[in-house]
Amino acid sequence: MDIFMEYMIKRRKDTKDKLFAAGMILLAAIVTAALFAVMFYFAMQGVSMAFSIGLLCVAFAWYGAILLISTRNIEWEYILTNNFFDVDKIMAKRGRKRVLSIDFTEAACVAAVNDNDHNHAYRNRAQNGVKLLDLTGGKELGDVYFIDVQTEGERKLVLFQPTSKMLDAIKKANPRNVFIYLYQN
Repeated sequence: MDIFMEYMIKRRKDTKDKLFAAGMILLAAIVTAALFAVMFYFAMQGVSMAFSIGLLCVAFAWYGAILLISTRNIEWEYILTNNFFDVDKIMAKRGRKRVLSIDFTEAACVAAVNDNDHNHAYRNRAQNGVKLLDLTGGKELGDVYFIDVQTEGERKLVLFQPTSKMLDAIKKANPRNVFIYLYQN
């Protein structure tokens, strides 16, 4: 029986995202003030198109700021097809990029980050020089699991937030190395 599941999770905005947005707004405001000063200077000199060109430049500055801020709106789409797991990054509901593609049968371990019996690879990641990919929406949105996998010539730990149905399907693909953790609230 073939398995196909999709699940989308929106990444929560953190302090870096909020500071980036504030910086873009501040930069757009500074550019606007500078352009207005230049516009009025040239308008006083008798250049008739200065005001029109200046307003167009102001509009482009604000459009660029809004476009850059919206690229921080990120959603992760988990796609499970039989034992293959793909993760796409969707930016501002416009652009899509494949971030990860792995085979769960090659995973050394899949477990919850809170599962102290099986999370040795997650706890010791800094000592082992393992690359960490955080593909979660935020820990407050649900259970966070990690995948310990060797892909593209390097060992990676991938953080993700699967549904219970997705976990059951992953367990069928690699029953010896997938550990489902029952979270206690």
